[in-house]
Amino acid sequence: MVVLGILAATDSLVRAASVAPPGGRDAKAFYIVPLTDMLIFTVCLYSAFRARFNPSAHKRYIYIATTGLLIAAIARLPLPYGSRRVLYAALLTNVFLLVLVAYDWWSTRTIHRATLWIGAFMIFVQQVRLPIGRTAAWHTFAAWVQTHAR
Repeated sequence: MVVLGILAATDSLVRAASVAPPGGRDAKAFYIVPLTDMLIFTVCLYSAFRARFNPSAHKRYIYIATTGLLIAAIARLPLPYGSRRVLYAALLTNVFLLVLVAYDWWSTRTIHRATLWIGAFMIFVQQVRLPIGRTAAWHTFAAWVQTHAR
């Protein structure tokens, strides 16, 4: 999953070099979105593997890993305010995280440690990736990937 996700993101970046991306989006800045989605998924999956003998933590890690991948699907929904907008799609994926927090609170009157830490990690990565994607250093890295992935 992770390898194919990175390869698909890189292929999209390389194809954007020859064709203008849809919606006038900067392909080099957008390249960070699928890469960080794979980062979130990998960290959640590794945490789930480590917690495989702790069912409550394992289930929460897998749930948050799936939630982190939903951003691509949510961004493609034909919503009037959120279609093709990464920030809105990220906020909508956080609704699934809030459902998990509500379940934790309802069932145990506390928020599970796995929900708290991996959920905070997912939100942090989602919030810092767009500003990083606009930096000159990121554009240099994406240009390097474009030239070497052909």
